[in-house]
Amino acid sequence: MISSYERQCAALPVAFDSCNDPQGSSQRAHNPTRNPEFVLAMISGVALLEEKTPQTYHAAKHSEDWLKWSAAMKKEYDSCVEQQTWMLVKRSELPAGTNVIPVKWVYKIKTDENGAVTQYKARITPKGFRQRQGVDYFEVFAHTGKYKTLRVALSIAASQDMELNQLDVPSAFVRAELEEDVYMEMPPGFEQPGMVCKLLKSLYGLKQSPRNWYMLCSSFIKEDMGWQACVSDPCLFFKKSRTGKLMLLFLFVDDMQGAYDRADEAEWRGCKAQLKERFDVKDLGESKWMLGMRITRDRAKRTIKLDQELYVTKALEKYGLSECKTARTPAQQNNGAQEDDRDGGGKPANQHLYQEKVGTLLYAAISTRPDIGYAVNYLTRYMQTPLQRHMKAADRVLRYLVDTRGHGLLFGRHNTEGMDCLKVSAYSDADWAADKGDRKSVTGWIAMLNGDSVSWASKKQKVVALSSCEAELYAASAALQEIQWLRGLLNELGLGVADASTLCIDNQSAIKVSKNGVKSERTKHVDVKYHHLTDSIEKGDVSLKWVPTTEQQADILTKALAAPVFQHFRKQFMTS
Repeated sequence: MISSYERQCAALPVAFDSCNDPQGSSQRAHNPTRNPEFVLAMISGVALLEEKTPQTYHAAKHSEDWLKWSAAMKKEYDSCVEQQTWMLVKRSELPAGTNVIPVKWVYKIKTDENGAVTQYKARITPKGFRQRQGVDYFEVFAHTGKYKTLRVALSIAASQDMELNQLDVPSAFVRAELEEDVYMEMPPGFEQPGMVCKLLKSLYGLKQSPRNWYMLCSSFIKEDMGWQACVSDPCLFFKKSRTGKLMLLFLFVDDMQGAYDRADEAEWRGCKAQLKERFDVKDLGESKWMLGMRITRDRAKRTIKLDQELYVTKALEKYGLSECKTARTPAQQNNGAQEDDRDGGGKPANQHLYQEKVGTLLYAAISTRPDIGYAVNYLTRYMQTPLQRHMKAADRVLRYLVDTRGHGLLFGRHNTEGMDCLKVSAYSDADWAADKGDRKSVTGWIAMLNGDSVSWASKKQKVVALSSCEAELYAASAALQEIQWLRGLLNELGLGVADASTLCIDNQSAIKVSKNGVKSERTKHVDVKYHHLTDSIEKGDVSLKWVPTTEQQADILTKALAAPVFQHFRKQFMTS
């Protein structure tokens, strides 16, 4: 029996195909988000996905998809038993005061890049917040792959026309052994009277599980497979193939992305065979989807697009804004106007709802949407005491995303000289004394690899700058740190990097002070840690370049801009 949810989702690929129909409107063909059929199908699918995903075992048992959830739970339970994840012990034999952790089922309907259902998944999850430090957990730190590292890898892959392959490790945490004595209740639906589980291996939900899994996986990749881990990001592994080409493996918890030259197909298959034998990895084929981000390739143009269209569509439907009046920019120009109490703007807002909205926007801002970076940074300042005007500002960002949900990053479009010499550059800017409350300035910077935007930031400075020059120096120093990290990563990978990276600034005073050192009476108070900018210039690692404000791309990350200016900058580092 096919559920109504599956029927709705089955329409999604049809909607995508109709958007690309060569007989249809050229505007719709190039911008699927403007196709009414596409929007209707997408919204219907994500709305039903939310409704069909149970939050508890009881809800799953009484859902119309119970047979699917029951099969998913049995598959998970059998997998844990097969891998000897636990041993059963009698509750009566446990020492007095033993901490037996409650457990729950976590359900998820997995979809592909088009929103079509691919799997009903259930996961046994202990409630790790009930663990006690020093009793059933000790060390918890674990490396997690950086999003900017993934973007760097995609930029390299686009430029070198590398193959991309996605791998998934099913029940990854279960493969790592536990050192502590941890006891857990039996999963709902599989209980045995008087029995509890003594965990022998990690499970999702335990505090130490991420660390145990990373240590196991990274050790195998390095010691058994012969790869190296980058110091700049220990979740990026690399090696030189037999043909001398670069091979990359990016690890994000239990998701893996591999990149390799077409000539090394056979060697990559050997690497996958090793991973499959050790961790039973699933080969998902060409990379199309990772962490809620869609990967789209144009092999003819040697470009890779990264966007979050489905994620944004889901968020808009969740907050009832999918058909609202749209906004041309994510932030209203002159934020000071938002600080008054007109129209009840000074009344308290629902804190939980506000935090939920900002959290949703924050993930997009750090993943693929630098255009909303400043607006989201502004919103995060009021997470504890949001007012109605702040809620209205959050809704404005969502309204901006309605017409731009398909916008994303494009890697490879500026690469015209191949990979013989990689060029690292950055733009940095500051809005002096921007915060009307404490008069701290706002830093904005964006770092690029061969013209591809790979990392960015919009942050309020920690100290009060006494001049615009000082604020610009702080911003430039932050951008320089990113340049140094990026150059270090590329050098580790053995890729050629241009002798000097370019840092673009629109403040002449900051450039002169940086080149000549901080010596005058008006600048001697600037903290010593920012003097490394001068040192880097003298060493030849970076050269400063003045650009007019009209070409300062980082300006979009420091303040709210008028629509024409905002859209001009957005086109420089994003694509629709």
